[in-house]
Amino acid sequence: MAACSVVSTVPASFGSISSMTVRTAAQTSSTANSGLSCTSALISLLVSTDHFYATITSPQTGMVGPTGDVISYTIYGNNSTSYPITRGSQFDFGGAGGIAQSIGLIAGPGAKTVPLYLSSITGSNVAAGVYTETLSIAWVWNYCSGIGLGGICLGRDIGSGTASLTVSMTVTNDCQITAPNISFGSAPVVSGFSAVSGQTINIACTKGSAYTVGLSDGQNPVSVGGRRRMVSGGNYLAYDIFKSAGTTRWGSVGAARRASSTAEVNPGNGLGNGSQVYNYNAKVYTDQPTPPAGTYLDNVVLDVGF
Repeated sequence: MAACSVVSTVPASFGSISSMTVRTAAQTSSTANSGLSCTSALISLLVSTDHFYATITSPQTGMVGPTGDVISYTIYGNNSTSYPITRGSQFDFGGAGGIAQSIGLIAGPGAKTVPLYLSSITGSNVAAGVYTETLSIAWVWNYCSGIGLGGICLGRDIGSGTASLTVSMTVTNDCQITAPNISFGSAPVVSGFSAVSGQTINIACTKGSAYTVGLSDGQNPVSVGGRRRMVSGGNYLAYDIFKSAGTTRWGSVGAARRASSTAEVNPGNGLGNGSQVYNYNAKVYTDQPTPPAGTYLDNVVLDVGF
């Protein structure tokens, strides 16, 4: 004879996902045990009068984070999108050819549990943090628990109970950065290079995140925090990058960095799906000897710190 009961669930976790990925790509999770366990010593086929109903409810509309942002998701009865489960409505895992049949819920020997599958809904612009929701799953079952000779049902297992399932996701800070190359063009002498102005760095970081932006010293600085230099062979051409339209060097340490609150456009914390714009200017130092002709290059790393 078969017997079903409500048992403790196995939590479903989406893991750790960046805020940009949460917004643009569906994430998946699952639990192997959503609270209904059935044990059978028989191998039997479910018929249309056999039912395993689940009604999923929650006072929330999705996983809620520390600032009240919500990440919505869809619940499925199997690992495809063929069986979406509507919150607040009975979903039947039973019936002839139902999901309970395919997972062998009452096919012995041993205990079997009902899995659930989850897929996040894209478009959520959310702050970093831990997002959780506790689902209440009300189970009601009524099925033939034993079959005798000639396929006669020897008895029915009828019962109900409620399980709680925790769903979670950890959202991490992330940024999308647009930083164009700097070109000083061509000149015969160092005094002939024009300053570069009017270019911007655009950064879209996680909603609500306070951050700073640093520019490294490049590959050939005179010293740590000193003048940056482009190189051609063994020759150097010193230059620098300055904050906004001023003369303060934009660097990578401490006050040399730029805070998100100093952006020229949308100053403050990150917007998530909108950019903050940082102006800068760059120039070749004119108090240096003109080096030999050549193509002078350097690489500067932009980093964002939270």
